[in-house]
Amino acid sequence: MDKSSSHEMPPDEALGRAGHMSELARDGSRWFGYMLILLGLFTTGFLVGQALSEGWIATVVAWLFAGCIAGLFWYVNRQRVLSRTAARIIWKFTLVYMALAVVTSVVTSTWLDDEPLWQCLLALLPALPCWVSAWWVLRR
Repeated sequence: MDKSSSHEMPPDEALGRAGHMSELARDGSRWFGYMLILLGLFTTGFLVGQALSEGWIATVVAWLFAGCIAGLFWYVNRQRVLSRTAARIIWKFTLVYMALAVVTSVVTSTWLDDEPLWQCLLALLPALPCWVSAWWVLRR
């Protein structure tokens, strides 16, 4: 009498399937790094757009940025897997990003109000933690 069930598989096949599932989970968690790259690009684009435009064009740039951020939030809420690295750095990243965004906004609107070149260069500052965190997440 055979006591094996139809659900059993050879050990080699089980290890192969486990490795495949691990790869799928790792690939499914890379979204966070790509989202950070986009956030850095959107933030830089918004700050440069604000520095180089006035009036209704600046308003359109602000609304476009808000729409991009809303789209990123929608995308983030649809994701199921977050890597351990991303989970470990998310709060640190958020605090640094927000602090640099506020500092950049205050400096560009007060001290550098008439200096669009410096405003554009300073627009890269809040994007740096996005890109460093993306590199950190995607290299693992």
